[in-house]
Amino acid sequence: MYTHSGTRSSTSALAMVLGLISTFAVGTSHAQTAATASNETLEEIIVTAERRVEGVQKTGASVSVRTGDDLLKEGKFSLGSILEDVPGITGGAALATGGTAGGGTDNPASGLVIRGIPSNIGAGGSTTSTASAAAIYVDGVYNGVGGSYDLERVEVLRGPQGTLYGRSATAGLVAIHTRDPDLQDFGGNATVETGNYSLQHYTAALNLPIVSDVLSARVSGNYYARDGYIDANGGAVRSTDGRIKLLYKPNEDFSLLVGAALSDSKDHSGGTLIGVSQFPNVVEYADVPDIQSVTAKSRQYWAEVNWNIGIGTFTYLPSYRSFDNDGTLLVYGTSGVLTEPLRTRTDDFVTQELRLASDPGSKLIWQVGALYYDNVLSNTSAAMFGPVMLYQDDVIRKKTTAYGLFAEATYPFADAWRVTAGGRYDDTEISVHEFYQAGALLGGGSYELSGDAGKRQFTNVTYKLRLEHDLTPANLLYASVSTGFSPGDVTVAQETTPQGVVLQPLELQAETLTSYEIGSKNRFLDNKLQVNAAAFYTKYGAYQSAGINTNPNGFPPIFTTLSSPLESYGLEFELSVKPTAADLLKLNVGWTHARFVDKPAEFARWVANDEVSSTNTPGSQAPIPLMASLGYDHIFTLPGDSTLTLHGDVRYLSSHSGFFGQDDRNIVPNIESNVRIEAAVLGNLNATWAATENISLTGYVRNVGDHRYITKTIYSSGVYQPYLNDPRTYGAVLSVNF
Repeated sequence: MYTHSGTRSSTSALAMVLGLISTFAVGTSHAQTAATASNETLEEIIVTAERRVEGVQKTGASVSVRTGDDLLKEGKFSLGSILEDVPGITGGAALATGGTAGGGTDNPASGLVIRGIPSNIGAGGSTTSTASAAAIYVDGVYNGVGGSYDLERVEVLRGPQGTLYGRSATAGLVAIHTRDPDLQDFGGNATVETGNYSLQHYTAALNLPIVSDVLSARVSGNYYARDGYIDANGGAVRSTDGRIKLLYKPNEDFSLLVGAALSDSKDHSGGTLIGVSQFPNVVEYADVPDIQSVTAKSRQYWAEVNWNIGIGTFTYLPSYRSFDNDGTLLVYGTSGVLTEPLRTRTDDFVTQELRLASDPGSKLIWQVGALYYDNVLSNTSAAMFGPVMLYQDDVIRKKTTAYGLFAEATYPFADAWRVTAGGRYDDTEISVHEFYQAGALLGGGSYELSGDAGKRQFTNVTYKLRLEHDLTPANLLYASVSTGFSPGDVTVAQETTPQGVVLQPLELQAETLTSYEIGSKNRFLDNKLQVNAAAFYTKYGAYQSAGINTNPNGFPPIFTTLSSPLESYGLEFELSVKPTAADLLKLNVGWTHARFVDKPAEFARWVANDEVSSTNTPGSQAPIPLMASLGYDHIFTLPGDSTLTLHGDVRYLSSHSGFFGQDDRNIVPNIESNVRIEAAVLGNLNATWAATENISLTGYVRNVGDHRYITKTIYSSGVYQPYLNDPRTYGAVLSVNF
């Protein structure tokens, strides 16, 4: 084992990017500031956050929006980077998360934290079919495929959204919208991105009108590859994505969109990995003399029908999605090198949603609907110390069926006053057949869960009430109370007893949440200044924390899931100001106070920290109490009417608690400070030269100062294992529209 800086760079690539930016800077010496009238005010952003089309400033909820064009220019591809400056959001890098970090997951919301509530990860870090505390929708499909390319916009809704969205939208959701076919214009775009760590990123889209104003297709694809940040081969990632959409709209009252999407990824592990240390806050590296990989494949087919039937618009959205993964993952943990063979043979999802909504001009705005969800899973996972010493072997066959009924209405009961009320009924049934084999380290033995013992049913009613008042047409006040629901589960788990390790069923109760929110949305100075703010209080019952080691000796780790009530409250603030047509300043601040409360005795023993943190599951993320980002853009007009946009932003991430147990506190002096995560400041820069509306070239640098800091520390068996943030990355992006 050895210490290592963890930073690899390409001098030529850095010189290229810096040279590009410096060339732009020289070119601005005779430039004039752009000042067209159309750019003098903040743009109006249209969203569908509440399943209807409206301006984001007219939506009485905490909603943030990021546009696909901006994300492409900033070199933001992963969900974590897309959401990094959104108030109240932490994590989201679910392309490689969970206990099988690097093994892929069928739940892209794993690792996402909204308002202090981490998304659930299955016991032991399962990658499959966990009902997380947050939901992600891609083109209206729950946990849909292809949410990182050819993007129109990304909407982030904080707070419970269960009334309209149902399953797992407990803490909030991310709604990703990709570009739909254009019925009139032939065209497309192509983007080439290159950067350090051997980054290669290619994305393209083609719009093909087949019958003008009636039928059109859009085809898009994406390829992303880079080396690992520590070991070039051991951390390498590759992904290939494709999507086709066909839109048929014979008249204004009817439209049919059908689509198909695929995603293939390959993540490598092994080589040089972060190892363990006997000392806190020390990063040491270890060589694992092997390179392994896990491939993950997703396929999705869906449709969306919208039909104005007179009394309202009828919407039908069916979808089918499949996921499978296969391979071996190498993890260097506090107990040594863990080899994890993974195989998901079947993981099929069918969803069907029906909605009937009032016409947009109706005085009473209403919608009613129903949702059906079905998942069939067959998954095998194992864990071994070294090539032969079995730790555990788990075979799961599981079926989950759920349906929901919902209704919501908004009524203007007085001038500039509106009230919204909604309700939802959910019914979830699960049937589990699981065979769990413990290895010699756990004392051997096996347990089979099947029949009635593996069946559970969870029902719940959620609601939303909201009051809105327009102080002026540009100033909105709102107050709301809403609830959320996430179904429970049953699985085989290990439990430490005086007689040794015992295998038995672990029943996870349904999770419920109640949230109170007040907020305000405002435009001032003739739409040049936007100020949005929200305050919230959330009470979460029986929050599930996975990956908790309940072996008092630390080794071998006995992972289980424990539950405790949780509460969080905080403030969110978003400011955008456009003092001139060429300048834009943005400030985003999120403060969250998230704590476990009224902890059960068993939970208190193994989770000593009151502040909500990550757990020993590698993919789990911790809430960051205070996050703030400040960004600035300036546009120069160059000769020939080309433009240069310079952008810079800085983010502050406050210190926060790490994970430790009561036994750790009793044995290890200063354990709380040893695992505490220190504050960090990160900065990004990018410059975009646009020759015309159709050609642009961007150079970007993320984490400009190459600040490497510990984002999480796992303590077990007398040693510490830290995790690091991403190093400095830089690249160039060439985009062409035609």
